[in-house]
Amino acid sequence: MKLLFKFYGDASGQLISPKKCKFFSGSMPHNRTIKVQQCLGFGQGPLPFTYLGVPIFIGKPRTHFLQPIADKIKAKLVSWKGKLLSIMGRAQLINSFITSMLLYSFQVYAWPVSLLKTIES
Repeated sequence: MKLLFKFYGDASGQLISPKKCKFFSGSMPHNRTIKVQQCLGFGQGPLPFTYLGVPIFIGKPRTHFLQPIADKIKAKLVSWKGKLLSIMGRAQLINSFITSMLLYSFQVYAWPVSLLKTIES
């Protein structure tokens, strides 16, 4: 793998910094994880984590993994509630915002029904 990263760097001009890189092992045995750390020089990252706004975790989607996205949606809705927009303008803004934000994460996960009902209300 280290040789592959070197070939990639030579071909693309992008250098990989082991100090900035992390790997995520999931259910890999501990002794293998240590070997990967020693070989590549990368640190091990904790699960769950967020990548490009989408939570990455092991197993099926649970409410507590996706709650930060729902909280962000609720915060936006509260801030728009007091704005000087017509009801129709607010409805259009809310519809486009929620749709775009949820569609992005729906491409990765099927959300728990309980969390969707909370957002809908």
